[in-house]
Amino acid sequence: MAALVCAVVPAAAGCGALSQFGAASHTGPTKNFTVSAHITTVVINGSAASITVTGSNRRTILVSQQPYYSTRPPGTTRKVDGTTLTLSYDCSAEAVCGVAYNVLVPRGVAVQVGSRAGAITLTSLAGAVTAQTDAGLITATDLSSLSAQFRSSAGGIVAAFSGVPDSVHASTNIGPISITLPGSASYKINTHTYVGTSNISVPTSASSPHVINASSDLGSITISPA
Repeated sequence: MAALVCAVVPAAAGCGALSQFGAASHTGPTKNFTVSAHITTVVINGSAASITVTGSNRRTILVSQQPYYSTRPPGTTRKVDGTTLTLSYDCSAEAVCGVAYNVLVPRGVAVQVGSRAGAITLTSLAGAVTAQTDAGLITATDLSSLSAQFRSSAGGIVAAFSGVPDSVHASTNIGPISITLPGSASYKINTHTYVGTSNISVPTSASSPHVINASSDLGSITISPA
């Protein structure tokens, strides 16, 4: 399946997330900055590059961003509105353009990430998470989030939970879905795939408050215990 996804969209399923920039693109210097304001939600609006968000015991947010472009670097913005930090950039005049983000956050903040092309990696987060990409692999590990939503049009989803979630939604048009859950709880699971198989090996119960929804038009679905 990964080979098929790579053939359809090279940026998907970890097939060289930055290869779409091409040999003629420029790589700008990495810029680092710290946000010390009290933040409860981090929003990252990407376009074409990888996005990595890692939770820790820190109180501030450390942002590392590196631009890629054909002629002019993208204009980056950061905005704090109340307790929400939004990171974004503008590539309106560039054929080849993107910003790769590597963000360290307090573990409990909510994270919302969107990208058109490129891998999304989420690690050690406890707040609600939302990740969406048109083309790219979404990888989430060591999550203790109660709520998680993942959506990839072309690319796989791999999500591993260290805590029992209340609600998980994962969907792809093209790409497999793999969800790993603590085996200490039972789950109400709904899966659907047009082309592919569903393999469920965690305890299940129709009355469980822990609801897992997974669907793929073209790809297998695996839900297994940690």
